[in-house]
Amino acid sequence: MEFTAIDFETAHNARWSICQVGIVKVKNGQIVDRYESLVRPPDNRYNSFNTTIHGITADMTENSPSFHQVWDDILPFIEGQLVVAHNAQFDIGAMQQALELYDLDVPFFEYDCTYKATNAALDDLCYTFGWPLKHHDALADAEACAKVYVELHRERVFPEILKNPNKKKKGGSPFRTQLTGDILKPDYENADPESPFFRQKVVITGLFNQWERYELAGILKRLGAKINTNISGQTNMVMVGSDPGPSKLKKIDQFNANGKYIQKLNEIEIKEIFEVLNVQH
Repeated sequence: MEFTAIDFETAHNARWSICQVGIVKVKNGQIVDRYESLVRPPDNRYNSFNTTIHGITADMTENSPSFHQVWDDILPFIEGQLVVAHNAQFDIGAMQQALELYDLDVPFFEYDCTYKATNAALDDLCYTFGWPLKHHDALADAEACAKVYVELHRERVFPEILKNPNKKKKGGSPFRTQLTGDILKPDYENADPESPFFRQKVVITGLFNQWERYELAGILKRLGAKINTNISGQTNMVMVGSDPGPSKLKKIDQFNANGKYIQKLNEIEIKEIFEVLNVQH
């Protein structure tokens, strides 16, 4: 039970544009070391959407070290270790691309992915287990990933609970399953073009008394919606249940404050619209 959990935040779409790194070292199931640093991305250039997600700006990293300057601090956590990330494809890819950019050798290591093992978003996992999370802070996300990986090895039933959207967590509340697969593929050909959801990009957050997440997503898809899992400047509507993701609500407010219009619908409003549309479910 020894591994390193990592998380990188990026300044724009290129994965090598690392602007923050968070690392925790785990031995015998306990965090024994932490490392965190802001990183100045090349040209210190940011995409406003990325800043909306993690809150890091060019002013904050203007005097921060570049990735190659912090690599000597990072290397002992990585070389010869088992490295774990939540969505390892992204984080491992970001690290490898940054090393390539600065012409640095990629060390030998093995890696594992908590997202692949759980099929659930990190903030949903923390919510389910009652862990506080400052989401999209690199160190906080790395610590959360480490805790998830420890649980995966302590509770053999844990991955099965997460992969079944109909399972319940302790206390009886439904687990908030990350939407994946065909539900995210729109079906415009068979949808009613007069539907208020037709070709609307829709995000679902929180828990609903009337529907499981997949059930609600399926209804919206039949009405012509394009189901997304994250808030962006292209989002049109957000279905807001109880205990919604705080980071999602924050993004909505930030986008709307900057001239976007993202409509929020609560469960009562959704049911009223469905009744008018004579939706059967």
